[in-house]
Amino acid sequence: MFNNNNNAKMETTQFKVGNIYEMRFIGDSELRPQFACVKRTAKTATFKRVKGSESFTRKIKEYESVEYILSGSYSMAPSIRADKFIA
Repeated sequence: MFNNNNNAKMETTQFKVGNIYEMRFIGDSELRPQFACVKRTAKTATFKRVKGSESFTRKIKEYESVEYILSGSYSMAPSIRADKFIA
C-alpha cells in the first residue's frame, strides 16, 4: 500500500512468533483474552491461549497495512490484530 503523502511504500505490521496479542470482540469490549503466536507461515498463523489450552490456525488477512485473523467465519467473529500486541 502506498502513502499518499510521499508515495513511499508503507511497511505492514506483521504477527511475530513469541509475541502475545489480545483478541477483541465486537460485542464485549472488556473481554480481551490473550493469545501467543506459536507458529507462522507466509499465509497462516497459529495461536495458543495464554491461560488455557485452546489453539487454532487461521489464514492471515491484511487491512490498512496491519495483519489480522478472524477466529470464525461470521460477521461478528472475534479478531486478533498484529498491532494489538502485549509483549
